[in-house]
Amino acid sequence: DFMLLGFGRQKHISDLEEMAKAEATAVAHALDPLKDAFLFTGHFTWMFYLTLVGFCMANALAILKQTPNMNFFHGCALMVLANFGGSTMAAIMCGAPVPFVCNEALVAVCLSVWTVVYLLPSVLNGIFSNNAIGRLFVSCSYEIQRCHVLMNCSSLAAGALNGALAVPSADRVPMIGPLIAGTLGGCGGGFMPLNKGLDPLKDGTNWRMTSGAIASTWIFVSTLYPSTKAAIGLSVAWARFCAVSFFVVVPLLQFATGFAPLGANPLVPTTKAKAA
Repeated sequence: DFMLLGFGRQKHISDLEEMAKAEATAVAHALDPLKDAFLFTGHFTWMFYLTLVGFCMANALAILKQTPNMNFFHGCALMVLANFGGSTMAAIMCGAPVPFVCNEALVAVCLSVWTVVYLLPSVLNGIFSNNAIGRLFVSCSYEIQRCHVLMNCSSLAAGALNGALAVPSADRVPMIGPLIAGTLGGCGGGFMPLNKGLDPLKDGTNWRMTSGAIASTWIFVSTLYPSTKAAIGLSVAWARFCAVSFFVVVPLLQFATGFAPLGANPLVPTTKAKAA
């Protein structure tokens, strides 16, 4: 009887584990389309270009808002720095080619968006700055693209610095480089042009800096460092999906509630601005 009871209890536990695995698999399958959209995989490779347009649109509108009478060519230079400044600094730090000269679509889309915004500022401001749906599109696009820049910079540093460590080892993974490179990539060119110096830090960190540091740490422990990666147990794709989701969801919560626990977000209007 005791043996039968023990067997029955073990079978019940096994059944519960199988049910939990089945539920987790079902949730994973339900999220697969969203994961593909966030990671530009499967049928959603076109999302790269859509989010790149939104990313460049956010920076173009911000540049013109700050300096409405800016010279067109001055704006071209600022656009390249604002859009690709973080990845440029990370690449220079790692002694690697700068991404915007490797992927020629980046500068082409960047300058195309700038030209349209420069010619039609009031129209595009009305669509993407003074309209809730437009603001949500720009925010989501910007955050998705920003997170990809961060993840790519972190991976770049991990690969480029592996053989350049002062004490190299076959089993050793660079730590400082990927964390700094990822954070730089996630700052959205906030320190560009370089004549800004450290001024962006004078009033404390904002959403982009704080989220960049958090996501850079997450990407390192969940995809690069072997022991923590094994403990977390997520595939690289799902770990990256979690990082992108974090970047997208927190601003959406701020849109809905006005609560900004990780600092001000330039793309989310404050409560005072909404009331005005």
